[in-house]
Amino acid sequence: MGITASPSDYDNSYHSNSAVAQNYKTGYGFYTDLIAVADLLQVPAFTGSTYPTNKQVGAIIKRVEGIVDEKVKRSFRPIITKDEYHNFEFTKMPHQVYYGGYVGFVQLAQMKVRKLVSLQVWQGSQYIELASAQAKIQLLDNFRDLNSIILQLPNSGVSFEMLSENTLSGLTANEFCNTFGIKTTNSEIVSLVNEQMPSSTSQFTGATSPKSLTSSSLSVSDFFYAAKDKDNGKQVLFSSLLSGDDGADCVLKATIKQSCTTINADTTLTVADSSKLAVGMDITGTGIASSVTIISITDATRIVMSAAGTTGATNDITFSTSGLIPTVCDLTDFTDKEDMRRLGSYWTIGEEGRVFFLRNYPYHTNNSVIVSYIAGDGRVPSSIHEATTKLVAAEILRSDDQSVLITETGANISTKEKYDILRKEGLEILKGKADLVYFLD
Repeated sequence: MGITASPSDYDNSYHSNSAVAQNYKTGYGFYTDLIAVADLLQVPAFTGSTYPTNKQVGAIIKRVEGIVDEKVKRSFRPIITKDEYHNFEFTKMPHQVYYGGYVGFVQLAQMKVRKLVSLQVWQGSQYIELASAQAKIQLLDNFRDLNSIILQLPNSGVSFEMLSENTLSGLTANEFCNTFGIKTTNSEIVSLVNEQMPSSTSQFTGATSPKSLTSSSLSVSDFFYAAKDKDNGKQVLFSSLLSGDDGADCVLKATIKQSCTTINADTTLTVADSSKLAVGMDITGTGIASSVTIISITDATRIVMSAAGTTGATNDITFSTSGLIPTVCDLTDFTDKEDMRRLGSYWTIGEEGRVFFLRNYPYHTNNSVIVSYIAGDGRVPSSIHEATTKLVAAEILRSDDQSVLITETGANISTKEKYDILRKEGLEILKGKADLVYFLD
């Protein structure tokens, strides 16, 4: 059993009235922060006007934390591992499994697993999903008419709207490009939900920075994870990162816009093309009352609304749905696929990174398990904090010009000696911190 918490664990509240949220741009990392580094170097606090600035110190902290992860072969911050393939072999034959047992297990590459985002097992003709609450969207022939995709948190919570963009010149970091084909567009959607650098599409779109989407100061990637369907590249799967089946209450919607004419006190709405609309769609826009839906479609350019228009206007009207936009996209709302319990489909020992199968187990074959998961210890031991702080301080010393930050008088230890000492001590602390897994047959 690993240590869950210790009074010596690092948090950045020791120099403040409350802990500060991790933000590399302001110099606050997961393992250390700019104030701890300044204290170690015995220099004034880093700000936006010092050299290095607080943002530059944050960039060094981010880089060093990655080095620490590589050195100790584990993470103390949440890291997503994508599409980890495993072979499956029976430890016990199904007819030999007793109450509460398992037919076999897989050992994940990372320990301290926080959540299985996706657990796909091969069932002879296709992979089936066993973990998380998941929704999906499939783009159809007229996908370029899609206006946006909306991911909403439970209980009518915060909505993250991902707008589509038809032109490369107008593409921003919080939009996805639909200029090219369906599969390229899906890659853009995946990058936007995961707030990643769109490396697979940047050569076409000219993107130079990671995607980013926030709403009410929340980031979409903190709540959702997206991936292309392995068996259908025209489909994108959205997994909730909320605990257990909580994500089943999330909502997936899509919207389309059309130029429409509203008439005051009339329930008839003149639209551009009713073939891309469906009964039950929500209608919003100028001249539309609240909570209005389509109740029938009259002909190619006319529909009937559940309430009359409020003003006469000609505007782009938005139609939204959690189902089908004919010829544009087809949505499947969030469904809980997780049966994680001792007598369920699978169960885990997260501390050890093991996944045990009992029901709906994979076929006994190579590459029959595909796992995406979030791993990372929930605590930062004091040794990791000390090592990270010293390595960050060493990096700052290496770039110091010996006059702006730290002045040498000749009577003190030289900057090079300080750098060597701090780096050596930091790396020495990390030795022996790597996790070892022993298998006893």
